[in-house]
Amino acid sequence: MFENNSFTEKTIVSRLKEISESKYGLISINYILINCRMEDLLTFIKNYGISLPDKSFITRFEYIIIIALHLTEMYYTTEIQKKYEDPLEYIGYAILNEDIFTKYLINLDFIVKQDLIDTFADLYADLGITVYNTSTDSIRPKMDMYSVRKKSALRTESVFAMTGFDMNDKNYLEIKNLIEKASSVANGSVFVTTPIGVSKIGLSKMIYDMNKLNCQLYVIDPSRKIVYGLTKNKKNEVLDDLREKLIRKLPRAPMRAPSHVFDLSDYYFNESNSFNPIDFRLFDIYNDLEHNKLLLKEEETPKYAEVFRDLIIMEITSGTPIISYASDNFKELALASGFLAAMDSFVTQIGGSKMEEINYKGFYVQAAYGKFTKLACILSIPADKSLKERLKHLIRLFEEHYEDEIEKFKLSGNTELFDSREIIYLIKEIIDI
Repeated sequence: MFENNSFTEKTIVSRLKEISESKYGLISINYILINCRMEDLLTFIKNYGISLPDKSFITRFEYIIIIALHLTEMYYTTEIQKKYEDPLEYIGYAILNEDIFTKYLINLDFIVKQDLIDTFADLYADLGITVYNTSTDSIRPKMDMYSVRKKSALRTESVFAMTGFDMNDKNYLEIKNLIEKASSVANGSVFVTTPIGVSKIGLSKMIYDMNKLNCQLYVIDPSRKIVYGLTKNKKNEVLDDLREKLIRKLPRAPMRAPSHVFDLSDYYFNESNSFNPIDFRLFDIYNDLEHNKLLLKEEETPKYAEVFRDLIIMEITSGTPIISYASDNFKELALASGFLAAMDSFVTQIGGSKMEEINYKGFYVQAAYGKFTKLACILSIPADKSLKERLKHLIRLFEEHYEDEIEKFKLSGNTELFDSREIIYLIKEIIDI
């Protein structure tokens, strides 16, 4: 592809642009590199031994070009070619697998499954399809949603969703088994995931599996608010009595009913450009590398900013606070912490389970528990399902990242063991405040 002396900015940018334009990319490499901290870019450059030009100031755009140049040259001059389809795939996985960029991948995924489900339900409502919640234990086989539309004939679909955070080989295998079982009660199956979910399994493998299962595949990218349709399902004949039995168990009210007045979804979906798998690839680097045009994260009002008051993470046994983060107008940290500890003690004494939510003096305390720590989130209104899941996700990630520090904290009570800046960033991103 390149002669030894032809690795110039112009030729490499042209090649990457050519690759990007050939197909729709599910993951924007630019999005990660533009929204990360400059110090993370410099760390990545150092880790890969990338030489920098001798100049006093280098822009972010120039750093991105330098990284792309170096990794593309590595691809064409080493054995890396045998592992990756093209330089763009190599660049993408190099970025994705670097620990310093992990926290930014949250923008390419949904924090919790409920948000993914809600987003897809909005999309289907826009398409004139009614969606029902099937999370109740009375509905079998297990699925996340059930869609119903009736034109000339009734058509139903079982819908399954999985975030990238939850995606692994074991969970993916379970989803495939559930999709197969649900074919007896629905005319079609749908699997909904995210760009990060696809990256963990592999795009080619997921497309192959979904085609084999006769399952429609949607990939939802929250960073760009785009929905991609990759595979199409064909109508599956079902036994009417089994389907009718399941439909009778559905909630009377749907999650989303089609609106004839306005669109419910904030996401862009182009059905005419969908359902041809060969049109998609895992990565793109957008087509603006030759321009100093940065794709910045949209300025949106955080989802829970108005209702959030305070969050405290504590050691689970003693209730000793590890870190707290409060909104500017909330100053009752000690009161809230002591109240949660008192309630835990009271409930334990009477043999009940741990307190999870309570209304106290005009605000609402929502708790979440890990193995070693617990948290209390103080709100002005009760937490919805998505926020409850976010809090559980937060305490799980906190314990994964700080397991050693928590053990030391039990003995010393030293809060300086923890990186408060990093934890507050995690809190704000996961809870969306």
